[in-house]
Amino acid sequence: MSMLTLKYYLEVPASSLDNNKGDIDRISAGLKDVTGTRSIEWPLSTIETASKVVRSSGGKITVTVWPDGDRLNVITTEAGDTTGLNFGVAIDIGTTVVAVELVDLTSGKTIAAEGDVSGQVRYGDDLLTRLHFAGQGGVEELRSALIDTINGLIARVCTDSGVTSTRISAVSAAGNTSMTHTFLGIDPSPIRFEPYTPVINHVPRLSAKELGLDVLPNATVYVFPSVGGYFGGDLISGAVASGISQAEEISLLLDIGTNVEVILGNKDWLLALAGSAGPALEGGVAECARRAAPGAIERVAIDRVTLEPSYKSIGESPAYGLCGSGLIDVIAQLYLSGLIDSTGRFILEKKTDRWRTINGRTAYLIAKGDEKNGIPPTYITEKDIQNLLRTKAAMVAALTILLNSVGLQLDDIRRIYTAGSFGINLSVDSATAIGLYPRLPAERFTQLGNGSLLGARKTLLDSSMTAEAERIADKITYLELNVHPEFMEIFRSASYI
Repeated sequence: MSMLTLKYYLEVPASSLDNNKGDIDRISAGLKDVTGTRSIEWPLSTIETASKVVRSSGGKITVTVWPDGDRLNVITTEAGDTTGLNFGVAIDIGTTVVAVELVDLTSGKTIAAEGDVSGQVRYGDDLLTRLHFAGQGGVEELRSALIDTINGLIARVCTDSGVTSTRISAVSAAGNTSMTHTFLGIDPSPIRFEPYTPVINHVPRLSAKELGLDVLPNATVYVFPSVGGYFGGDLISGAVASGISQAEEISLLLDIGTNVEVILGNKDWLLALAGSAGPALEGGVAECARRAAPGAIERVAIDRVTLEPSYKSIGESPAYGLCGSGLIDVIAQLYLSGLIDSTGRFILEKKTDRWRTINGRTAYLIAKGDEKNGIPPTYITEKDIQNLLRTKAAMVAALTILLNSVGLQLDDIRRIYTAGSFGINLSVDSATAIGLYPRLPAERFTQLGNGSLLGARKTLLDSSMTAEAERIADKITYLELNVHPEFMEIFRSASYI
């Protein structure tokens, strides 16, 4: 296993009348001796600095490279032995939230992690609004807002860890197709129109300075490939994280958020389906929805006798709002307690002090809030439940279409990997109770959490995973969910608990 970038300490002989080869040639010879590599590539911007460093250091230098098959590509040259100081950044370019991890490429450990709302949200909370804005000439504004967010997070992880940003020699980034395009400064707006074709699927290896990232200027940047307009590098990264493409048994990868994204298969074949599901789990549809942050309710239970709720908030902070896992918990608990029917409508005949009329609509009150301290109540309405059931129906339609396409039954799936911003905390019991997850034994489920970020980290620690990601993108058979002829019929029949 080889990291995405490597450091080599060399003691380069000084030039003489007997050995008057150029500085770069002598460094290259030393690298070839140490690594056995036959080809060394030097970007023009690295040559003069390397010459000055090798002369001023008495030949005692460290060269940072990124391997590409039998070739080493030089990133930078430093004086002395700095082989223990090599870092990489993994980036999940989410539509709503961007997450960054700083990884020590010597120890393999994540040493700092930060996340923040994408600066792009000021141009639209949802992807379609941003795609329209991009098509009206707003690509540079979107790119700049995203890069500013990423650079702010890089600065924060460096502050958290005490690492200088110029020690970061590798970046691995994954995002959906539209976010990948804006990261590159490419107009993603054609994705809106049938046949939903992106400008680019496989992104060439780039340098940080080309993208404006505040790390080592020649740091190598790997961007995960996409497959289609709704099937991006974030899902390919999740596939890398799960190992589904190397598994013997038939496995399923689920990533449910703004889009429903599903991969079914094993090492021999992969079939994928993706499409819009609505942002029910992204903190944007339920009236009291929040992104996962301190205070957001992540667990809910309802007493079957008293019909009173109990809950747990993130960080044990004063409770306000429901994150994705809390939303799914409360809907499952309402159903299991007989407070809603299979269509998601309230059964008001059930007597409880928790029924409220809020903004002209009936609601079930979860947390009363604290008006004196500015904490509003948390509640759920029938509209909130209907939105989640639409997401659930899209997932069921996706899975049904995939299984029918290959003649498999639900029980043929031996392993289910769940990913997404909520995936690490989501109750499998709650998700299966409402049909969001397939009703299979709990032991078959593995929660990846943020699969996009996990896959990006995996490529930093094992450069062969970049080739695996490209292989997955080429190997996979992709179907567009929303235009599939069976979609609407299955969707309608699955819009119930």
